[in-house]
Formats: sequence, structure tokens, C-alpha cells
Amino acid sequence: MSSPRYTIHIYNYHPDDILHLAVHADRLGFEALWAGEHYILPQSYSGEHPSEAADGAAHKALTANVLGPHVRIYDPWFLLGMVAGATKWLKIGTAIVIVPLNNPLLLARHTVTAHDLSGGRFMLGTGAGWLREEFDAVGIPFEQRGSRLDETIEILRKAWAGGYFGHEGRHFRFDPVQISSHPVDVPIICGGNSGPALRRVARVADAWINSANITLDQARRLRETIVAEREAQGSAGRPFRYYVKPFHNADVPGFIDAGFEDIVLWGPNVWSDDPAVPLDQKIRQLESVAAELGIRAPADRQGDSQ
Repeated sequence: MSSPRYTIHIYNYHPDDILHLAVHADRLGFEALWAGEHYILPQSYSGEHPSEAADGAAHKALTANVLGPHVRIYDPWFLLGMVAGATKWLKIGTAIVIVPLNNPLLLARHTVTAHDLSGGRFMLGTGAGWLREEFDAVGIPFEQRGSRLDETIEILRKAWAGGYFGHEGRHFRFDPVQISSHPVDVPIICGGNSGPALRRVARVADAWINSANITLDQARRLRETIVAEREAQGSAGRPFRYYVKPFHNADVPGFIDAGFEDIVLWGPNVWSDDPAVPLDQKIRQLESVAAELGIRAPADRQGDSQ
């Protein structure tokens, strides 16, 4: 097994924290920074976050932390552009972008721009979405989210091949257009823990990232489902990565022992999201986590940060 790779998932952070965290994660040898997103915060909503939380109370608490009126959300493209400009090695990714709420050609433009301007460091984390009120607010049928995601991924693959392409599908039709004159290599990471999401993962994704945080037992079970689906769909031979988000840093060694090589650390577990905490304390927290997990920057990174 190769050495573990550690990435960081952020949500509801102050802009200064995002920039400082990115620069020091870049210096210390973390592999990537993921930005979550929502477009709106509805005043009232009926659904709950599709996590693996054990009970209804846990689901409600998680959903409140994602959609509460105190939550600070930003457009991921501008946010990740800021991070890319302030770092040299750190990969940037969406975890996830709610694909059905996007026009596929505009999304293709975003992804090609993110790829080219970051020097190929961009990863597209995708999801179908779960918040009906968000779809209602922008006029996209909630029931079409799965088929819109599937068709958009098809269009993105065409756009990334370079040159002119057209499309005629259930939701989108257009004559030949060009988004990029050259091919781009953007990994597609599909999120989700549900049956339809995992079947999509097996069918089209280069990697999987779970929703919210999960226990090791849950991660194993979901991996088994993906493996079985990939075998059934004849995609088992294609390179594939599992991005898993443990609840706590102390749980990480168990995930490593179970063969998970791509660990996603929850932002507040490595860098306090409290604006009142002094910057030097946050830096020491990140350095401590790196030391505890054995994260070491390659020689060309050490002592060099922007």
C-alpha cells in the first residue's frame, strides 16, 4: 500500500481563515483542500442532510450546522481560485458542487478555467443535491436531479476532450460548440452514500467521497457496495480512489489499517473555525495534526510558501 494522502474539507469559514489554512496546508504537505457549497440558505426546509448519522437528532443537528442562519457560504469557484493563486502544490476540489443546479456548458467553462489556471490541480467533486427548497428557488425540478447530473457528466467529458462538440439529450440540446481547444484532465469525484449515488459512482466516477462523516464500519460497508457495483458494471479494472471522512483524527489509523489511502480531515479538526482564536494557535494546531499523522512535505516544499 502507498503512503496515505491527507486532504482537508472546509465549510463555513471566514475568508482570512481559508487563505491562511491553504497556505500552511500547502507548506506542510497536505494534498488538497475541498470546498463545500450551497447556493442559498432557506428560511425553512423539510429535508435532512443525507449522512450516515445514527439517529434523527443527529441528522437534524448536522442539517442545522449546514443550513443555519449563522452559516457563511461562498461561491466555490471564486474561493478555490483564491486558494489556487495563493498556493503552489495544494490540489483544489469541490466537495461537492450541486451539478443539477448548473447549466452544463457554464459548468464546463468553470472547470476548464479552474484546471488551466491552477496548473492541473483541480478536482471536480459532484453530487445530485438533497435540498428541495434549493431547487425550487432556482426553478430546477427536484425530481430530475439524478438524470440532470448524469447528462451533465456526459457533456463535461465531451467538453474536456477538447475541440467542438454537440449534444442532444433529455435535458440539454445544442449545436457544436467549443469550451477548450485542448484536452483537460479533470478527475470526477462523485459524492453520496445512497444506492443511486453509489451506482453512479461505479458507472462514471474516478473516485468516491462520502457524505458528511462516517465510522470505519460504515466506510467498509459502502466500499463493499461500490466494489460490487463496479464489478457488475465492468469497471473494476479502472483506477479508482476512495476519499473517506472520519469523525475524528483519532479514528484515522483504523481507516489506514483498513486500506483507505485518501483521508479527508474535517476542517475544524485541523484548523479552528472560531474567528476569535489567534492565528498562531491555529497554525500550531495544523502543524500538530501534521506531525501526529506523519504528514511530511516533499523536500521542494519545505521552507517555501507564498
